Amino acid sequence: MPPKDGKVEVRLESLRALRRNELPAVMAEALRLWQEGHQPADIRVRRAYLRNDKIESVEDERKPLPMEQRPPAARLIAPKGVALKLHLMLLFAAQCSAKPGKMWKNPYPVEPTPQSDHSWMGLTATVAKYHGPGIQGASVATNKRRQVTEALKKLEGLNLVRPTKGPGRGRQGFDLLHESGKSTPAAGVQYAVPTDVEPFVDVPREFFTEGWVQVLTTSEVIALLMWLDALKHDSIATSDSSLFVTRVTSAVRQGAYGLGREAYETHQQLDAFQLLDVLRPEKRHDDGKWQEFAQDSSDLACHRVTLTPDGFSRDAGEVVQEVLQRRDARGDWSRPPFAHRRYWKISLHKSEQGADDLRDGATSDIDLLRKHGMVVDSHE
Repeated sequence: MPPKDGKVEVRLESLRALRRNELPAVMAEALRLWQEGHQPADIRVRRAYLRNDKIESVEDERKPLPMEQRPPAARLIAPKGVALKLHLMLLFAAQCSAKPGKMWKNPYPVEPTPQSDHSWMGLTATVAKYHGPGIQGASVATNKRRQVTEALKKLEGLNLVRPTKGPGRGRQGFDLLHESGKSTPAAGVQYAVPTDVEPFVDVPREFFTEGWVQVLTTSEVIALLMWLDALKHDSIATSDSSLFVTRVTSAVRQGAYGLGREAYETHQQLDAFQLLDVLRPEKRHDDGKWQEFAQDSSDLACHRVTLTPDGFSRDAGEVVQEVLQRRDARGDWSRPPFAHRRYWKISLHKSEQGADDLRDGATSDIDLLRKHGMVVDSHE
C-alpha cells in the first residue's frame, strides 16, 4: 500500500466539509445569478491578467520570476485564502450583469442584507470552522467574513478592487477595477466587460456554476487558465482537423505566466479530473524519459494538452472527491477505470513550430522566444 499523502488527506477532509455544508448553496446562488442575468456561455478573462506581454528571462526554477514581475493572476497563488476565487467570481458576476464594453458597478454587499439577493459571502465557499466559545472563539460566519475581508485587502493591494469608503475598507463597499492591475490608488481604471476586439480567454460558465472555481486549488486554477489561454492563442494543428492541441515550454511558463514547476505539474490532477486530455509524444515514457534520445531530434517536444469535451459540465465536488479518494488509496493521479479518453494518439503536423499551424493567425510563443533571443527549453 502506498504511503499516505498528508496534503491529499487534508484536502479531502476539507472538500467533504464543503460538500456537507455551504458548497451546494454557493453553486445554487451562482447558477441563479447566471440565470437572472445575460447568461454568457463563457466568461471573458483578459490575457493581461494571466500573462506578461514580454517573456521575461528566468535562468532556473530555483530563481523564479520576482513577484512584482508576475502577472496579477500568478500573484494570487497561495496555499490558503480565497482572493483568487473571489476575484474570479467578481468577473463572473460582472459579466452576468453587464454586456461587453459596459462598465459594472458592484451591486452586491459583502454580507447578506434584507435588500440584496446576493452577497460575496454567499458566492464564496470557504472552510470556516467554529473553534468554540471564549475570547479566542469565533463563529463560522465570523471566520468566513474574515477570510473574505482578507481577500479584499489582497485584491486592493494588487489594484484589482478599490474600496469606496477609503483604503482598507473594502468590506463596506468597493469598485471592481481592470484586471490588468494597472490601476493606482490615485487613478483607478474602472472594470468593463471585454469586447470582441480585445485579447481574452474564454472560461466556460460551468467553471463557476458547477463549483470548479470553489474546489480546485489556486495552482490548479491558474494552470487551467494558462492552458485555456494557450489553446486559444497558441494551438497546434493535428492530423484530425477538428483537434487542436497546445504546449507550454518552461521558458514561457515562467517568463510569461510567472508560474513555477509545481503549477505546471497540476496537469496530472487536471487530467485525472477529466478537464484536460494530456497527450504524451509517442517516444516519451510516463517518467519523462525518451526512447532513442538525441539532442537534435525533431521528436523532442512538451506534453500536448487539449480540453476534454464537456469536462466542466459535471459536479466539481463529486468529481474531485472521487479522484482524491483514489489518490489517497493508490498514490497516483488517475481517472476512473474505463474512463473515456478522447484521443490516445495523435500526429502533429511537421511544421509545428511555424505560424501555419496556429489558429486565427496568432504569433506563437516559439516565435516570441526567438524574437527576444531566448533559448527554447522543449523538454517539459
